[in-house]
Amino acid sequence: MTASYQVSCDEIADLSEFGNAWQELEAGGHASFFQSWCWIGTWLSTLPDSFKAKALRVSQGDRLAGLGVLMFHAGHRHRIMPVGRLLLNETGDAHHDRLTLEYSGILCDTRERLGITEAAFRWLDDTDRSWSELCLSGLLPETLSDVSKAADAVGLMSWIQDLKPCDYVDLSIVRDRKEDYLTQLSRNTRQQLRKALRLYEADGPLSLTAPDNLDEAHRFLDELAELHQSYWIARGETGSFSNDYFSKFHRALVTAGFPEGKIQLLRASAGDQPIGYLYNFLHDGTVYGYQSGFRYDEDPKRKPGLVTHYLAIERNLAQGAGIYDFMAGYGQHKRSLGNATQDMTWLVLQRNILKNRLEQRLRGLKQQLAERKKAQRQAD
Repeated sequence: MTASYQVSCDEIADLSEFGNAWQELEAGGHASFFQSWCWIGTWLSTLPDSFKAKALRVSQGDRLAGLGVLMFHAGHRHRIMPVGRLLLNETGDAHHDRLTLEYSGILCDTRERLGITEAAFRWLDDTDRSWSELCLSGLLPETLSDVSKAADAVGLMSWIQDLKPCDYVDLSIVRDRKEDYLTQLSRNTRQQLRKALRLYEADGPLSLTAPDNLDEAHRFLDELAELHQSYWIARGETGSFSNDYFSKFHRALVTAGFPEGKIQLLRASAGDQPIGYLYNFLHDGTVYGYQSGFRYDEDPKRKPGLVTHYLAIERNLAQGAGIYDFMAGYGQHKRSLGNATQDMTWLVLQRNILKNRLEQRLRGLKQQLAERKKAQRQAD
């Protein structure tokens, strides 16, 4: 299957040249926003020089068939066991990976993904002896299936580091039912929304506005960040925008993507009082709901998050979007407003070497013990 593919992995010396190759391959229409040059190019251009990114290239003759960015990170598991990690489109450094990568994988035609992925894994296993683990974040089921098959073919072991639900609104389903989106929600969600809408309308007319220019887009992002930080700091957390690289990256991403129509910033208001802000990505008919900031008050019936997302869904429905994606993670509003869900997986592939086999065995024993304890508690 992989004999016709050639693989190389070299440090990215010319970002502009690499960007041209990436965008040419991206034009084939098989990328998510997180595989787009808007995201990848902004990420590479804002990272400190200390990070040495390598271009993973998979070719078939003169044709470039697959691309990815690999980073090496030397770390420890359980603070004592050294681990050499390769990461796809991430750094391995927690501070710089606060961006939270989803919908990832090698950029390629999905019809070739299995063969390209197997060729890349085989080359890395045969050629690069620096790593013992390969970390792949935010894989959808179709990508996970091809990655798992490729890993099995090469003889790599795997374990799931994390698994999260990914709720979304399939807007084609809403349209096909030929009835208002609100009426398609559960009875409880409809009641909560209608009550919240009435409460906000008592303060003034409801509106949902978008910035008219880049300067205004940055103001929206700043105001979103202020509300976001207030919410999390009040709960004893730091909030995403306390991370200086996170803030730097997203200001650069808005600068790069807003003029191209790839960034959606929205403000919901009741009269002249903001209710909440959304920071979404737009790509190939999908609206990715990435970040938010809401103004909460003492009345729990107001539900600013539910109202703001509802207004945004209605707006994107009217504008012809195909998917309104809440992205990975648990949230009552996601489950309440969504009409479909899928799993997203964070996967670790390991070389079939002694220390990894021992660790896999210990992990399996730990899981068995946990399952036995759970069964015993249920029996008691």
